[in-house]
Amino acid sequence: MQLTVKLGGPLRKRLEGRHESGQINLDMPEGSRVSDVIAELGLFGDVVRVLMVNGRPIKEDIVLHDGDRLGLFPRELAFNVCTAISFFNPLARKHNQD
Repeated sequence: MQLTVKLGGPLRKRLEGRHESGQINLDMPEGSRVSDVIAELGLFGDVVRVLMVNGRPIKEDIVLHDGDRLGLFPRELAFNVCTAISFFNPLARKHNQD
């Protein structure tokens, strides 16, 4: 299955030469999870802090589907990304109020 991985901030430098403008088109086996993509990219440890699939933040290791867009953000940007998601995304605000 084909995935698009968008890298935030310092993750771009960490994967220099593997992306174009912070984006990687990745071919993964059907049934791959977010953790499989992170391992494929070699982003181990506490490097990735905020995960988004198709523009929505996720909190667990979900199964990805063909065409999904996975956003990976490092710990340095975690607060800024979470704040922006909560403030600007009406879906996130509604979800946080439930």
